[in-house]
Amino acid sequence: MSKANLDEAADLQLKVVSLSRPNSFSGKMDSICNNHEQFTAHMRIISVTHFLPFTISVSEETPSEPYMWEVSRRSGHTAMSAGIRSLSENPNAECTQVGWIGYYKDLNGEEHPCDNLSPESRANICKALNEHSAVPVFVDEETANSHYEGYSKQILWPLLHYMSWSDARRMNPAWWEGYCKTNNIFSTAISSIYQDGDIVWIHDYHLLLLPEILRKMHLKATIGFFLHSPFPSSELFRSLPQRKEILEGMLGSTSIGFQTYSYARHFLSSCTRVLGLESTPTGIDNKGSMVSISVFPIGIDSRYIQKRRSQPAVKAKMKSLREMFANKRIIIGRDRLDEVAGIKQKLEAFERFLETYPEWQGNVVLIQVTQPGQTRQPKLEAKISELVTTINSNYGSIEFMPVMYHHTFLDTDEYMALLNIADLCLITAIRDGMNTGSLEYVVCQQDKHSPLLLSEFTGTAGSVSGAIQINPWDYVGVAQAIDTALRMGPEEKKLRYKEMYQHVMCHDAQYWAATVIQDLRATVLAGQYNSETPALDLPLLVKCFTESKRRMIMLDYDGTLTPITNIPSQALPPPEMLKALRNLCANPNNFVAVISGRDREFLDLHLGDIENLTLSGEHGSLLRVPNGEWVNLLADTDMSWMDEVKSIFEFYTARTAGTTIEVKSTSIAWHYRNADPEYGEFQAKECMNHLEDAIVSKLPVEIVYGKKCLDVRPISVNKGEISKHLMGSHPEQWDFVMCVGDDKTDEDMFNALRTLKRSVVDNSTSKELNGAPSIAAVTSALAASTVSSPSVGTGANWSSTSMRLPPYYFTITVGPSDKKSAAAWHVNTSEKVVESLEWLAGIEDSKEDDA
Repeated sequence: MSKANLDEAADLQLKVVSLSRPNSFSGKMDSICNNHEQFTAHMRIISVTHFLPFTISVSEETPSEPYMWEVSRRSGHTAMSAGIRSLSENPNAECTQVGWIGYYKDLNGEEHPCDNLSPESRANICKALNEHSAVPVFVDEETANSHYEGYSKQILWPLLHYMSWSDARRMNPAWWEGYCKTNNIFSTAISSIYQDGDIVWIHDYHLLLLPEILRKMHLKATIGFFLHSPFPSSELFRSLPQRKEILEGMLGSTSIGFQTYSYARHFLSSCTRVLGLESTPTGIDNKGSMVSISVFPIGIDSRYIQKRRSQPAVKAKMKSLREMFANKRIIIGRDRLDEVAGIKQKLEAFERFLETYPEWQGNVVLIQVTQPGQTRQPKLEAKISELVTTINSNYGSIEFMPVMYHHTFLDTDEYMALLNIADLCLITAIRDGMNTGSLEYVVCQQDKHSPLLLSEFTGTAGSVSGAIQINPWDYVGVAQAIDTALRMGPEEKKLRYKEMYQHVMCHDAQYWAATVIQDLRATVLAGQYNSETPALDLPLLVKCFTESKRRMIMLDYDGTLTPITNIPSQALPPPEMLKALRNLCANPNNFVAVISGRDREFLDLHLGDIENLTLSGEHGSLLRVPNGEWVNLLADTDMSWMDEVKSIFEFYTARTAGTTIEVKSTSIAWHYRNADPEYGEFQAKECMNHLEDAIVSKLPVEIVYGKKCLDVRPISVNKGEISKHLMGSHPEQWDFVMCVGDDKTDEDMFNALRTLKRSVVDNSTSKELNGAPSIAAVTSALAASTVSSPSVGTGANWSSTSMRLPPYYFTITVGPSDKKSAAAWHVNTSEKVVESLEWLAGIEDSKEDDA
């Protein structure tokens, strides 16, 4: 990456940090609120939502097909739509929206699916929407119904909102098929307009599989995903049959955004528990690829609300409502008719309020407006109607009803008027992704400064600090909070309102969208997805191997020659790998070594019968050359520290189910692969801190943090040291060196070989090797030698392009291309390692056939 790009990345990160911290404004609130950040470089953004924010209607000019179309804005999701729309208003951004068009309206206003439209009519839809920078996705009615009405609304939405479902039989298999098919259709539509360098921003739970599908189609794409709903705890999410597919789909993203930190934490926990992935508070290690996890609370189009609340039609409604409820204190509530909206809890608490504080009877009215929810719920509707009737019967009269209940879509002017004149806004959602209605209320209260009672279970609760937070299940507490809010003095109202208003105006929808995109660009520009290790060039490897006469091949075992398994004893060598090793070892010009963390018994059992194969166990502490015995390279080293380490490991093993201790000749390991993922990681860090304080600070040992294990060993030996030991005192004798590994312990080998190659290249112009020793002589020298003192590698990646002349060095890590490694090449799996060895072994076979 160029210095200019690094500087730009740093600037972007600083901007994102400052924008995400309210305290960083330092009194400059107004200037920042009125001037949103402009993007510093031109970019193309593809924003993907389930529905396009448009509806299409047949034009009166074309009563029959092929139709021409009229496009109008769709209602709903105003906060998200406002944020996306603001990106197009940025002079340095070109934004295209992709989404399902839904149904079209005929000349009578009736809705129809687009399935039966002629190709010409569909083409005209595309042309009409193109004028609005939108690309339609056409999904047949059956698939769309399975996707949206089925899997999205019946399975995902309840689960994400903590509404557990116990009857798995109710899920129609066609729903999941429709969900998968729809996500694939979306990927095709996006690919039709995607260009290298585009930012793809995907929204919400309808498209959870889309990031992974796109990643497979466009490996280097910048993909952002934002979940507008809550994300449940891992204990609840694990009940979903398709849990792995959903998580893996989301992890195809470059960055994933959530409304609150708790939602992000639950997602991280699910990835750890369900997929077994390692995580940090800011990211997931998805098989070597870091997926950034961030928190971006959404805002509203506050300037639009501010303008709309002052319209003459709204003022007229306000006057009418004031006359209707003269001398009454007005409590406003507006919710969807869903269980999670907490309408039942609100009415129960309001009834308790009237009972506990009789002085308010006849003086307070609750205006509760509901609109249709995700699904129709007759039982809930009946319960709400029953509660309304009970309250009005017990505390109302012919002249006055304490609860005004309206189950209908409310006219925008009426809604704005209610928000303006309300004395209190009461929100009792028992689970809500954000609840932007509370933010709209704040903007409309610039004259009255009325308080806000806000459920602590809404995403907004963590952002709007001036609100009074309530627990909807605590009816007594909510009743008391209503009384407190209605009696609140003007000074406290003003102070609380000022905090809320400043937050809402600064953190609006435009700010939210700009911050998400800036953070996504900062992640990419910082090099997370750019500093890639190239895939192994197998033809080049074969060519260099063929041209070489003296070859060194060093191989790790677990994760390199065999896949990682939960039970280490089950990681057995595949037959094709054993055959390839035998063929390579049969050539006297090849020196082949397996350098593993395994003990001598395992290596002898599974690899000991391969002639001319050198084995090194316990991360380089043990060595067995061909036709020789095992040599403990640390035989003269004081190992008395192992008893103390073992006692510490036993302490944590007794308190961490699923953990085991492995005592080796020269090291001791604590394995937690089968422990609870989160608790295992926590205990491992606690154990590591304990070891650092009690052991490492006093004795010449080090802790190796491997894959789900802690390994304590003498500091004088590691895989880097044994690799230098095998290379010998004349590393220039080798004109081909191949080293393959998969984890942190193998990075020591890569660093050591990089240093050796530099020394060989530096000395090649002034020193020639006279009479290089034979492989047999090297083996004899190794059997009689000891390990040298440790040295420290530089840690930076090194170039692998100078392959025109020997020595040829191939350091290869097993994992994805964006895995952080000092290796020069990568292969994705251990199977690819074996395949490469088979190619090299095949060359040996062909030579024997020629002979």
